[in-house]
Amino acid sequence: MPAIAYTIGQIITDAFIEIGACPPGENPSPEEQGWGLDKANDLIDIWQALEAYVYGYQFNVYTLVAGLSPHTIGPAASTPPPTFSTGEQPRPVRLESAALLLTESSPTTIVDIPMNIRDRTWWALQQVKNIETNIPTDVYYDPTFPIGSLYFWPVPNAAQQVRLQIWQAVSQFDEITDPIGGPGGPGTLPPAYRTALKLSLAELLCPGANREPSPVLVSAAAKARAAVFGNNAKSPRMQTQDAGMPGSGSRPGTRGDFNWFTGGQAGGPPE
Repeated sequence: MPAIAYTIGQIITDAFIEIGACPPGENPSPEEQGWGLDKANDLIDIWQALEAYVYGYQFNVYTLVAGLSPHTIGPAASTPPPTFSTGEQPRPVRLESAALLLTESSPTTIVDIPMNIRDRTWWALQQVKNIETNIPTDVYYDPTFPIGSLYFWPVPNAAQQVRLQIWQAVSQFDEITDPIGGPGGPGTLPPAYRTALKLSLAELLCPGANREPSPVLVSAAAKARAAVFGNNAKSPRMQTQDAGMPGSGSRPGTRGDFNWFTGGQAGGPPE
């Protein structure tokens, strides 16, 4: 059975109903809907920055511009336009992986040559930043805003292709008639996201609506977010250290105090 399509306006109305600010069968006023849309975008703004809300990873292929450094990446409508467009999605929060694509013509085979993802300290220590080559081996991603900056090193001297792995997160909204998948989207989200969005929004509306969130609402919202986190959380890779002791291979910076019930810090409100 296909998923039922929703607009963000329907989610806003349901959130007002959840906190008792609007009776079932009625709609909030236009002013209330506009405020609800602002609060929904506030919520999504936070979700877009947290990997726990990332439901997928896009492997996008882009063409390098010879002699250009840095290449930029971000929304197509940005001024100036980015080198690599992410459509209506914001610039990536993090670059997960990168690979140079080499093509063999007989038979046609594409080979991914992985690049090293570097940090700002590594980039700062490079004494010759503008050396050029046809095989860039490293890339430093600076998440400048509104478009990010990609420093390929050595600087590419040919229009080759790269495959970049970036986050796929929930989109923000322009109008209350926008589908919950974002402007022009399908009106659906992965399992648990719609409920987590509705109930988390209801919690967020309570202070401005002069309402106290009920224990039932707080519990249901926490469970919905925990369902999202449970699907998105990756099991850490384990590795054996020199002395034969097991060690965690998870990425540095991954928080160790994740709470499976609340989805955040112990007793945490919506993140």
